[in-house]
Amino acid sequence: MGKKITVIVPVYNTKKFLTRCVNSILKQSYENLEVIIIDDGSTDGSAQVCDELSKSDKRVRVIHQKIKELQLQEILE
Repeated sequence: MGKKITVIVPVYNTKKFLTRCVNSILKQSYENLEVIIIDDGSTDGSAQVCDELSKSDKRVRVIHQKIKELQLQEILE
């Protein structure tokens, strides 16, 4: 198995497109990957979709934040 690839998906009020986006990433032929979804305080139900996606696939992680305060290095640790 090759090196793990991390795909970071920033989210703010993208409920309509979020499931399709993440599923598209997960369906790639390269399987050693993880998806980190960063929800930046969405108000349209995106946060709940993020949580559902993380429960349905162990390769998906979610970070919820209320404001843009995390640095990329903090996310990857």
